[in-house]
Amino acid sequence: MNSNAGPGGVAAAGNPYVAAAQAAAHAAAQNGTVPAHVDPTTRVVSVEEQTQYKIQLLLHINSVLLARVVHMTNPFFKGREAAQQGQQGHPPLPEPVQQAVSQNLRRVHANLQCISQLNQGYARAKPVILDPPAVPQQQNQQQHGNDILAKLYLLMSRVFEFW
Repeated sequence: MNSNAGPGGVAAAGNPYVAAAQAAAHAAAQNGTVPAHVDPTTRVVSVEEQTQYKIQLLLHINSVLLARVVHMTNPFFKGREAAQQGQQGHPPLPEPVQQAVSQNLRRVHANLQCISQLNQGYARAKPVILDPPAVPQQQNQQQHGNDILAKLYLLMSRVFEFW
């Protein structure tokens, strides 16, 4: 059996979900929310803790999505400021940028709707959009940021599937 294997023989090293759960359980044990005699990797997670984790994950995903929107639109707003100083007309956002911004804002809205439902006590609420956003071809230099978002969406789909 793998020396990194957790309960049930699941290896934490190759499974980010197990590793994340173990890290969260270890943190809970460290801050005193789990009695010292309870193994933090095998304890049952309460519905309230599941809901809190889901909300935190959705808020983190929203932060990444909004940061992408700001990053995509910032060069165009800088261009508009320069155009206004020169009293020239400012062009609208290019169509691909408009579509990407619209897609990201729809995802933020779907996540906020789910957070609202979770806060209202509907424990089985899920975001309407569970698939990661498409990666545009011209964003090869931003591949790292897109990988993070894809990983967060994968984690979100698993969390909402099992909890």
